[in-house]
Amino acid sequence: MTDLPAAPRHRCIVWPWIRALAQRLIMPEWLAITIGPLIISWRPLNEVELAHELEHVRQWRRHGLRFIRRYFAASDEALKAGGHRYHDNIFEVEARAAEELVRSRLSQPPS
Repeated sequence: MTDLPAAPRHRCIVWPWIRALAQRLIMPEWLAITIGPLIISWRPLNEVELAHELEHVRQWRRHGLRFIRRYFAASDEALKAGGHRYHDNIFEVEARAAEELVRSRLSQPPS
């Protein structure tokens, strides 16, 4: 099993009031958004969800403000390839891989 990377410095902010607005404007299943080291969600995240958002924190660190342009470009590339702009975005694929590492770790029996 691959080791989980150390959690980058981050801050989680829970704003329950943002749920309806974000699910209307961003996507119906919206849970959280990461902007730099800030993870904003409408409810506390579980370990798997947090792993996803922490991967976005790492992506922000690697790309800086260019991450915004690169994220949207990756969405466009996914669409042009016949995929889904969110689910097939390479940054989201990486974040789901981080989720899987945690999910796998959580399903392992204690040693």
